[in-house]
Amino acid sequence: MRSVDKQGPSSGDEAGRRSDAPQPQPPAPVVPSSSAMEEPSAPPLLPPSYDDVLSSIHSDASAGGSNRRDGNNNWLGGSSSTDRPLSSSSAPHMMTPPLPHHQGPYPAAGAESSQGTSVGPFGDHKSPLPAPASPGLAAAGLTTGESEPLITVYATNPPTSSNFVPGRGSGDPGELSSRDFFASLEYKRSSKGYSSADPWLNTNSRALLRFITECNERPRVSVEVVGSHTENRVVESTRTENGQTRCETHTHQESIVDFKFSLELTPYVHDKGSLYTARGPTGEPYDISTILEDYVRADNFLKEIRVQKKVIWDYELVRREISDFIKTTGYPHTVTVSFPMEHDRISVKSHNAAAKIWRHPICSFLCLITCACIVGWPMQYFATTRWRNKLMSDFVVLASPRDFVDRNSSFIRNQVSWSARPCLFTTTC
Repeated sequence: MRSVDKQGPSSGDEAGRRSDAPQPQPPAPVVPSSSAMEEPSAPPLLPPSYDDVLSSIHSDASAGGSNRRDGNNNWLGGSSSTDRPLSSSSAPHMMTPPLPHHQGPYPAAGAESSQGTSVGPFGDHKSPLPAPASPGLAAAGLTTGESEPLITVYATNPPTSSNFVPGRGSGDPGELSSRDFFASLEYKRSSKGYSSADPWLNTNSRALLRFITECNERPRVSVEVVGSHTENRVVESTRTENGQTRCETHTHQESIVDFKFSLELTPYVHDKGSLYTARGPTGEPYDISTILEDYVRADNFLKEIRVQKKVIWDYELVRREISDFIKTTGYPHTVTVSFPMEHDRISVKSHNAAAKIWRHPICSFLCLITCACIVGWPMQYFATTRWRNKLMSDFVVLASPRDFVDRNSSFIRNQVSWSARPCLFTTTC
């Protein structure tokens, strides 16, 4: 008989069986029902296109302001699809509402700033987010923010005054906000400054005074530094006449520019100017209201009144400070310092049709080639001398010349460079 081995399995066999046995799996996560799942968020709305904004403006003007929003940014007035124009860049069935009326580079008409002053193109805060000042300028109370370019789009901000007419001045200029006032004028801004030939300014002294006051912003000033020296150039020319060759030599001086750079002075200029008048024959200053009233009542078709802006500073001391500092770097040649200025005037000209023709560039060209300028230009000069140099505006620089040079010393030192060249060289022609 066979003997049956009743001994249990060995440790090796038992380990093999354990490895072959299925391992317990972790419990599966509980999947919530479809009702408990959160709804997927809607895709973000794309910004409105330019066509959407224009269509909203035109529909708003034609419907009398029916397409408006409430405090929760919800649409008021009209529930049809025309109240919400489709964006050309969005999905076919995705509706993108236009911009609210209060959006734009300037707040709505009649808005008040945090300091309680009116915000406008020429207010204390010319933009909602002015450029931050540097630590050095902030300690001296200086700002680096520049005024934003003026805009005359008044359709996106409905006027607050009942007698406001876009594109035409009417009523009391003191009742209009800064935005509405400039939207009712025809004017332009160039590198020289502000100019206008609007009829309202030529017939209303109060409107003229407000235009001058609002445009009395600081000019743009820079400090231009040029280092140069002169070199003697010897030119030899060879000439052949009657079979004989003759050599001629002559010497002339040539100016060589070693470096040229500019420093911005505008952030150091106070943004508030002092408007004042010239003194009369008696020594007393003219009254500004009297000057403006005299201009408005004048029948001269070539009349023009101008406000000249000036920046008060010790320019001679600035020239010496900059020249002395550049000399410390070892530069041995001539240093020239100048102060170019832009946006330094405000001019209001006659709105007469003959005056507009006279100021046209074609008329000026014809006067030049026909020699009519011999009579025309003196006539224009004497026609405007009545109000010339009567109104001025002074702006003060808040930094001393030495402080200005110290603040920009590193920049000046890095810009100064020159190369050693021979003082005499020859060119053969």
